Amino acid sequence: MRLFLCLSLAAFCLAPQAWGGPPVLQVSVSGRPAAPISLQRVDGRIFIDAKQAGEAYGGQVYWYPISGRVLLSFHGRRAQLVVGSSQVQVGERSSAMDRAVILRASQPYAPLAFFLGEDFTALSGMESQFDESAMLLTIDRHCNLGPVRWFSYQNLTRLVLELKKPLGHTAGARAGGVEVDIPFGAIDAPEKGSIKDGLIESYALRQDLHAARLSVRLAKPGLNWRVRELQAPLRLAVEVSAAAFEETAPQTATDALAPAPQVRVPVPSAQEPSQQKRHLIIVDAGHGGKDPGAAGTRGTKEKDINLAAAQELTRLLKEDDFFDVVMTRSDDTFIPLAERSRIANDGKADLFVSLHCNAHHSSREQGFEVYFVSENASDPEAERLAQVENSVVALEGKSPADEQAALILHAMSKTENINDSSELAALVSRSLRQRVDLSYRGVKQAGFFVLRGTDAPAILVEMAFLTNRKDETKLTTARYRRRLVDGIYAGLLDYAKRRHWLEKDL
Repeated sequence: MRLFLCLSLAAFCLAPQAWGGPPVLQVSVSGRPAAPISLQRVDGRIFIDAKQAGEAYGGQVYWYPISGRVLLSFHGRRAQLVVGSSQVQVGERSSAMDRAVILRASQPYAPLAFFLGEDFTALSGMESQFDESAMLLTIDRHCNLGPVRWFSYQNLTRLVLELKKPLGHTAGARAGGVEVDIPFGAIDAPEKGSIKDGLIESYALRQDLHAARLSVRLAKPGLNWRVRELQAPLRLAVEVSAAAFEETAPQTATDALAPAPQVRVPVPSAQEPSQQKRHLIIVDAGHGGKDPGAAGTRGTKEKDINLAAAQELTRLLKEDDFFDVVMTRSDDTFIPLAERSRIANDGKADLFVSLHCNAHHSSREQGFEVYFVSENASDPEAERLAQVENSVVALEGKSPADEQAALILHAMSKTENINDSSELAALVSRSLRQRVDLSYRGVKQAGFFVLRGTDAPAILVEMAFLTNRKDETKLTTARYRRRLVDGIYAGLLDYAKRRHWLEKDL
């Protein structure tokens, strides 16, 4: 969404730098805003306050000004930095940083690259990513599996843990469910979730001393289940069905099959070609190129968040063999609104999903909302949002009034899609509410040009507000964006199930 007021708001929120104060690095820890870290630039390299950085990563910091030593301690593991030296002592091992520690205003500053490296990740148990365009350091607990993702298909529910590397597992039936142990598995944080789809009642993921443990509670007795590894990407899946699974050679010695009659259940798998019609979904990353969309409080560009989420959604849709997927843009390219609709119509798309981030002159506004097309907006705020989104036609050299007249005529012959779009919006909203801790602003309707020009059922998802500090932090965190995308994908699956798109020829 384009909202030029965001520029002044961003300038205000970056006041320490804009008004001559010391430059800072914004920080997100486990999806939440944290205290910023002071920084210095020397010869194009970024150095950050070593004391503040150590605290941001959850360590104990000891600063000895006379000797110029900084001691960082994490659960008994220690690293020592010395002002003027590029050598760092991590435990018993010494290694070299790309630059020496410097002293500024009587405080030690270490190269940012050190905190992003493997040695510090192993020391602190935290991993981080740096977005230089937004000057944002994202810190999360180091893990090699998870988080939990779950999706309900036509006759099967799949609960998935993504793996960063191959890990063994053991699985067994427990009272009322299934328990899976993953030796040497490390998770970001414990999780609990309620599914209640008739197959899986709930799940819990926790960290034991030398393993991660996933407990799945089944909805009723007599259900069939199996645990297996899937590829591209590598993930561990717990699958539950009322029907029996086809007997196949175990993929690993720990695969488990519950006894059942020999009736094959339709199971989505990237390894099995489908004989059924594949349905085309268009994934539209809003804005792009010369149209940056909204700006966040830290300068985050909406077009970048939209593209990252669209790429993740496309990857998820391609993992199974039910859908063909086309992105309206796969890079930072400006695509006119009419061209986005044309891509969908020329391909005879079955669904169209446009991804956006919201913005508002009030930084208190937050949460997600899902829109479908209507000539009459559901409320004044929806009308305002549609006008802002539609204003991009000015960058295309078109008149908004002329474009609106043409689209009204087009939409008159496509009213049958409105009910389907409304249903799709409701299902996506419901799935998002199950997966993300964002305020729910409801299903709304308005006259978005990109939806009005599309012949298929179409929705526009405003994922969160870039002008809200907490929402922006979540949007810039890859793990949180994944939960948003999971919710959108699960809503698409729910819609597909209702239309029996997920059934295969047996």
